Amino acid sequence: MAMFISLNNQQIKTMKKLNRFLAIVFVGLISTNIKAQLTTGNEQFFFNPVMVNPALAGMHNNQISLGYDTRWLGIDGAPRTGFINYDRMFNDNTGWNVAVISDQIGPINGYSIANSFSFKVQTSEETKLAFGLRHNLTQTFLNVNSSKLIDPTDLLLAADQTGVPVNNFDASIAWMNPNSFMIGFSYRNLIPQPRFRFTNTDIQPVLSVQGWYTRDFGEASIEAFGLLSTTSNTYINTNIGAMAAFQHKVGLGINFSPKNQLGVFTYIKLNEKLNVYYNYNFPLSEINKVSKQSHGVGISFRLGKVSPGGTTFFLQPSDDNVRTRMF
Repeated sequence: MAMFISLNNQQIKTMKKLNRFLAIVFVGLISTNIKAQLTTGNEQFFFNPVMVNPALAGMHNNQISLGYDTRWLGIDGAPRTGFINYDRMFNDNTGWNVAVISDQIGPINGYSIANSFSFKVQTSEETKLAFGLRHNLTQTFLNVNSSKLIDPTDLLLAADQTGVPVNNFDASIAWMNPNSFMIGFSYRNLIPQPRFRFTNTDIQPVLSVQGWYTRDFGEASIEAFGLLSTTSNTYINTNIGAMAAFQHKVGLGINFSPKNQLGVFTYIKLNEKLNVYYNYNFPLSEINKVSKQSHGVGISFRLGKVSPGGTTFFLQPSDDNVRTRMF
């Protein structure tokens, strides 16, 4: 969101510092994760867990979801992420999820098509072991002409360029009782490779451990989740959260990532097929000196009358009067 104001000398100095900061962010995003800011898809976990763990494909059976996440509101060129996906379960043991994802930060635009597949094995009367694999096809574009990042001495920033088409894979495993808990592990970006021709750094693999637990208390329920992730060049990123729901129709929760962000989120079950979601995050890093807020919104709609593959996954519509939970 561009802002047109009259600047004094102090404000000009502040904006120059901000431009230098954003330049570092923009270039760093090309080959790595942004320390304490971007979380490699983790910010979407409690809205779209398949994005982090493909073994969960199929658990939102016959559902279409749309989501949009905008961070650091008020800063021109700040990160934006949007997606649309469709999820389906076959024979109660094989899941498929296809997603189109758009990522934008400053002069960098990326578009991905992700196909996730899972196979589930019954390990007991109530638990399942799921194996997941996802193929990602990503195309990235760098447009420096509209910014102040042009540097004739830098092959990367000398001119606009189209990134190398990247084929990559994610693998994961999850053990779960669809009505009460899940423990999962994922390894994303199995093949380190450059995003642009003129860079000598690679897209880094991401290791992640996830889990959630839910419990009912009469008409109310409480759910909690945790997510740890790391790459070879960043520290461990932690995301935790909890949500209270009433009559399985309205939920309100809080999410926290140390040195990153603190947020609140809610969902509303509008009817048996349609749900909406909203998340507000306050940055805890130095970015809060120039931006105080980030937002995420989502909507999901389930097609047909096929019963879901579980009753606990977030944004999980049903034809019956069962719950709509975070997971």
